[in-house]
Amino acid sequence: MSERIPFYPNTGDGTHCYQAALKMALAPFDPKNWTYEELNKICDKQPGKWTWPTASFLWLLEQGYEVRLVEEFDYRAFAKKGYEYLLKKSGKEVADAQKKNSSLSREQKWAKRLVEHAGFALDDRIPTWEDLKSYRSRGYSIICNVNSCKLYKQPGYSGHFVVPVSVEETSIILHDPGLPAKPSQTVLRAVFEEAWGYPTDHEKNLVAIRKEG
Repeated sequence: MSERIPFYPNTGDGTHCYQAALKMALAPFDPKNWTYEELNKICDKQPGKWTWPTASFLWLLEQGYEVRLVEEFDYRAFAKKGYEYLLKKSGKEVADAQKKNSSLSREQKWAKRLVEHAGFALDDRIPTWEDLKSYRSRGYSIICNVNSCKLYKQPGYSGHFVVPVSVEETSIILHDPGLPAKPSQTVLRAVFEEAWGYPTDHEKNLVAIRKEG
């Protein structure tokens, strides 16, 4: 299935990994060649900041996409408490990094809008390796958020989006928009699982999208 998802790289400033991932995920269902400027608007990208996917979930739902979210993330609690919720859920390292590199107040507003959307559905549990395999086998595009430092066996935390294109028992093939860009990169399951579930398995997440016709 990897041939169905083309590769697109991050931009030179290194803050457009989600836009690149979304561009890849849309490609099997939409012939439009989305520009990064257009994707920035879809994602409510703030200059120099990391991108949260929440605004794009609303856009996808409005465009008729099936959006499957599998993660233990309380969007209502985050909408109300912001940093305090992240601190309790993910710990100080992750919460502080998100506070520094994100516009949390804007993301809280998007979270509130998402939970109020009639099409919003959350599978509130830890996603599994079998979920990755199942969604890909059924023709969904998948985007996962990982700790890129762990993915490349470095210390620290940096939130990063990758696109799984093929999932086997002991390895996964990823389109990693970078930087540096790494199309069709084979990663051992154990390495991916550690980066995906950082600092604990409760941080694992996936969004799967599909559009019929």
